[in-house]
Amino acid sequence: MKEAIKYMIISALAFTFMNAFVKSLDHFSVYQIVFFRSIGSLFFTMPFLLKNKISLLGNKKGLLIMRSIFGLISMTLFFLSIKYIAMGTAVSIRYIGPIFAAFFALLFLKEK
Repeated sequence: MKEAIKYMIISALAFTFMNAFVKSLDHFSVYQIVFFRSIGSLFFTMPFLLKNKISLLGNKKGLLIMRSIFGLISMTLFFLSIKYIAMGTAVSIRYIGPIFAAFFALLFLKEK
């Protein structure tokens, strides 16, 4: 099996387990879950950035901050949806996003 396929399968399983885990954490606030998930991501990315001498603030600080804000909002809303509606429905709504992005690119940006 090719290396990329292995990574894709591992990624799909990891996201599935994470979604199930978030669904099972009824006694925690969504904001606490988002905080600890972000801390977990920090532990994986920080050594990579330091090892490769990549700036923590990037080259375009404004875009990085905007991406961070939208990522935080996105993760919070997704975890809220997992807690309050069926997991299959929440995941389906999340993965329909690129279809809307393509539609709005056609409509507003006049993409072909």
